[in-house]
Formats: sequence, structure tokens, C-alpha cells
Amino acid sequence: MTQVGVLEAKNSLSKLIRMLERGEEEQVIITRNNRPVARLTLLDKAPAKRIGVAKGQRLYCDGWDSPEINEEVAKLFGVGQ
Repeated sequence: MTQVGVLEAKNSLSKLIRMLERGEEEQVIITRNNRPVARLTLLDKAPAKRIGVAKGQRLYCDGWDSPEINEEVAKLFGVGQ
């Protein structure tokens, strides 16, 4: 487990995240005045769960990325006219 101060964490956030992604560390503890104040860890890669009325529903309808739909959306936003 790596411990870093707030300033060091701010200046090397990308490096700390790469360490976590490569599995070199499970977590990084961020300290202020040598006292732990935060923990940096990777998120679980579990797929998003649908809840409530959306449970069991598909995320997208068929043809959501069709040229017709894209053209309609472009018109709504005034793009490509």
C-alpha cells in the first residue's frame, strides 16, 4: 500500500492510476499532515445494473445509430443545414 501526500497525489495522479491499473498496488492512501484522508482504488468493472422500471429493458432501441435518426438529431440541433 502506497501513501502519498495531497500535493504529490495531485501532481502524479496519472502515475498513481497507472500503478493501480497494472496491479502494482491495490490502493493508494492520500494523506494530509501525515494523517490518512482518502483512498484511491480502481472501480469494479461490473456492468451497470438496470433498476426500477428499467430493469430487464434494453439500453438502446434497434436502429439507434441509423442515418435517419442521426439526420433527425442533427436537424434538432441545427447542424448540417
